[in-house]
Amino acid sequence: MPQDSIIVKETLDAKVTEETSGERHLNQYHIQRVLGSGSFGIVHLSLDADSNTLVAIKEFSKSKLRKQQALKNGLFIGACRGRGRGRGRGAGPANLAASGNNHAIVAKPVENPIDLVRGEIAILKKLRHRNIVKLYEVLDDPDQDSLFMVFELCEKGSLMDIGLDHPAPPLDIDLSRRYMQEMVLGIEYLHEHDIAHRDIKPDNMMISKDGTLKIVDFGVSEIFTKDTGTVVKSAGSPAFYSPEMCTARHGDLSVKPVDIWALGVTLYCMIFGVLPFSGTSLLDLYENIRVKELDKNPLTRITMDELRVHPWLSNHGKQPLITKEKNCAELVLAVTQTEVDAAVKPIHSLLTVLKAVTKLKGFGKSGAAIPHPPTGENHSK
Repeated sequence: MPQDSIIVKETLDAKVTEETSGERHLNQYHIQRVLGSGSFGIVHLSLDADSNTLVAIKEFSKSKLRKQQALKNGLFIGACRGRGRGRGRGAGPANLAASGNNHAIVAKPVENPIDLVRGEIAILKKLRHRNIVKLYEVLDDPDQDSLFMVFELCEKGSLMDIGLDHPAPPLDIDLSRRYMQEMVLGIEYLHEHDIAHRDIKPDNMMISKDGTLKIVDFGVSEIFTKDTGTVVKSAGSPAFYSPEMCTARHGDLSVKPVDIWALGVTLYCMIFGVLPFSGTSLLDLYENIRVKELDKNPLTRITMDELRVHPWLSNHGKQPLITKEKNCAELVLAVTQTEVDAAVKPIHSLLTVLKAVTKLKGFGKSGAAIPHPPTGENHSK
């Protein structure tokens, strides 16, 4: 489906059903099979019967979101994912403590965990960029533990499968350059929205059917204030941490340099097929990131404006990027309260009715929310 033709629907009446054949439906979506799973939940390959388009539906556990909110001090979108030692998201160095003013949006205890992500979902639904995965809609079943997010499908999977304990076949220089250009354009677009991704890595770079790179998984992304551009808490995957994130009690973090460092680590992975930093433990990994070569100072680190005109990235002017003005032309300038309120659609579950009918008829188990089928694959996209 062409990006420009997508209309994010706001249906007020959605239902979860299961037929006697075992086929599951979520509104107009026909659930076909499991694509992967992770600590966040399950990804389902689904068919949108209205448009005859394949989509990816992420099913989240609201109770897990509530637990994560209790452990973390910031808003987040989506959920955790990661495979391999050093790749999964970490809490930062031991005894990491926040200092200074927290300019990020801070989560407060709430009864409904959906309220933790409602504002960010409203923004994501309006993002329009060819290198950022498109969120079509969000479905909430207030009677069940599931939250569903419907995304465009990236048929070719993640950029590469790499970890501290297993290398990956490196990509050729030209392909690495092309993917790096697309990453730069996508992250630049996010930064212009005052959104820091904070978990840039090959796992979160997906390839669509036509070979376009799409940035996914905003599980620890944060809105930062334009005047400071800082947050306090470390987030992301340890092997992709910047040096300033590897220091206990580091205080405010400038989020743009953090994302740019992770872009550099991802580029290294593409070209060499291994991670640039390793360690026998997380503390050892943090130490290597802090003391090994490369510029550790975020204030002198290359900026996005400098990166987009770097001779290597543009192939010495032979493959220049589109202008920043053109790349960021479709900015979300404001999100109305109506859009925030409509960001999550309620699902009127059939669970109560089905249970009553089943009890009366003496049947076995009743249909409810989409059940979790066996997850043979460990691919989390």
